[in-house]
Amino acid sequence: MSPAASFGERWARDNLTREVTPEEILNLDLFSVTCEGDEVEAAKRARKYYTARGPGGLTNLWHKRHPDDEDILSSCQDAYIVPLRNRSVNGKRITIVRLPAPTALHRPLSARALLARWLMILDIRLREDPTPGEEIVFIDVSDLQPSHLKNHFRGSHWKDFIWCVKSAYPIRFTEIHVINTYHLKTMSLLLLHIGLYQWRRKFVHIHTDTGHINEVMGADFFPVEALPYEYGGKAGAMKDLNDEWTKKLLLNSKWLQLEERKYYETELKPEVKQCTRHKSVRNLKRNASYDMLTRTLSCRSLHRQNDLDEEIHGDYRTLKVSDRHFYA
Repeated sequence: MSPAASFGERWARDNLTREVTPEEILNLDLFSVTCEGDEVEAAKRARKYYTARGPGGLTNLWHKRHPDDEDILSSCQDAYIVPLRNRSVNGKRITIVRLPAPTALHRPLSARALLARWLMILDIRLREDPTPGEEIVFIDVSDLQPSHLKNHFRGSHWKDFIWCVKSAYPIRFTEIHVINTYHLKTMSLLLLHIGLYQWRRKFVHIHTDTGHINEVMGADFFPVEALPYEYGGKAGAMKDLNDEWTKKLLLNSKWLQLEERKYYETELKPEVKQCTRHKSVRNLKRNASYDMLTRTLSCRSLHRQNDLDEEIHGDYRTLKVSDRHFYA
């Protein structure tokens, strides 16, 4: 392979037992970008990504990807997930989640169906635009009731999802804003249920009352032409934008199932553990007596033929240190 090969090509060569597709190369290259060029960290995240999608991974979320299933279609009406078309001035992606939808206040919410649908949407979005860019999520809980948390949420699904988007997804999620929390008295309970409690100080922000997304964007700005009506924009109602993504899911149903099968049947090569370098011997005078060299250093600097002490133990020697000289 050419020395100029991208990170994705080199990672695929070293870790996959099958041919890699051009789409996969583009996604793998995003790991290096989102890790700011740290290829060691990027390789770890890429491996987590493939492991999570394979057998024994996040099977409840990434497998059985059938958008026309009853539970997925029901989820499309119970909660809105709307990735916005445009990006912010600083190039960030934005997804708005309405949890639950205003028309589904008294229906049970399936966390598995909701999050499995969200991952399908993320895959379609990544396929359409596999370019770098941080992800910001707004979760509107203005209609969320305590009964939803008590009866209809599975914390394990949320924790798996949050782990995925924080540790194993090609796109970096950098901020989550929970908005319109004015009637929720125990935010800690909500964050525990949706797996965000441990991340609160790092990238979760709570807003009591928000009518306009740009109110909490700080120095960044999102074009009002791409925002929904409900959040100060002109792009259309949340319900209509959510219905557009439901149609897109159904149109991509075959591709989603092919992707599921491809990753599920992917075998990874055994991970090569990087050898850590031995600590160098420093300040031998200060140690006052002796130190033991590693086998590598010993063999390089103190090799002698016919050494009676070598036997089956190898070329280890004790280095004696005096004020002026050292000898083995």
